[in-house]
Amino acid sequence: MPAGHEIYFLKDGTIPAQRQMLVDTGIAIGLPRGTYGRLAARSGMGSKHGIAVGGGVIDADYTSEVKVLLPNYGNISYELKAGDRIAQLIVAKIQTHDAMEINKLEDTERGTQGFGSSNITPKRLITCEELKVKMCFLNPDPRDNSYFDEEDIHTHASLQDEVTMLSSPMIAAIQMQTMDYSFLDRIRAAGKEDDTGTAYKGEFSQLEQKRETQPKHWELEDGLLYYKGRVCIPSKEELLTEITKGCHDSNIAGHFRQEKPIELIKSNFHWGKLSEWINDYGQ
Repeated sequence: MPAGHEIYFLKDGTIPAQRQMLVDTGIAIGLPRGTYGRLAARSGMGSKHGIAVGGGVIDADYTSEVKVLLPNYGNISYELKAGDRIAQLIVAKIQTHDAMEINKLEDTERGTQGFGSSNITPKRLITCEELKVKMCFLNPDPRDNSYFDEEDIHTHASLQDEVTMLSSPMIAAIQMQTMDYSFLDRIRAAGKEDDTGTAYKGEFSQLEQKRETQPKHWELEDGLLYYKGRVCIPSKEELLTEITKGCHDSNIAGHFRQEKPIELIKSNFHWGKLSEWINDYGQ
């Protein structure tokens, strides 16, 4: 899933080499309190054409039109077409406490040493001890899982608030979100045999070559077709059954105040007559 929201170019234009352009987006945004918006560059534009994004901070109380500053560090002019993706809008939390004036800062090992001082010879020794895990908070990306030992359970700040325990359907949803490469490869392979998916991909390729606007809500990335951010699954019974089984086979699936399988699947996948397929599976 993309980290940010796509920002699109409104009309055709040119950024001269070694110059910059302030681009209108035609949109204004409202951000939740305690957050800010950050405009980030697209890696393809930066690595291939030298196009960066400047002036990227948007305060939560700013409600006028969002504009994007695009410096061109390349040696040739860059042509932009209406509908081109030019930046990503990332919404992040911030600390908004008032600053306090004090007479002295805490002493640190680095102190006032400046540039290059973090690369000095290490002065600390690293010690290791066995961690007896008592609790684990699962995340869609296993690398973001949080592990807590017995002492953490009583003292860690993130455990002081009310904790919602994971239900079996929620865990199944996480497992569906952490699809391994072999499963994605199977989706790609099945897509090559699916007439509808092949037609969509051909249309995307033609529009991209012509630098024309892509169909709304649809996106082609790394050989996979997405609709509203959800992976499109080809009409292959083996794949559909595997996905449905992963979110349906639970003793509490669909019970009162528990996530229903159809909601779990719809948040990650898309295919024709999805609801009918899931209902037939559960009968």
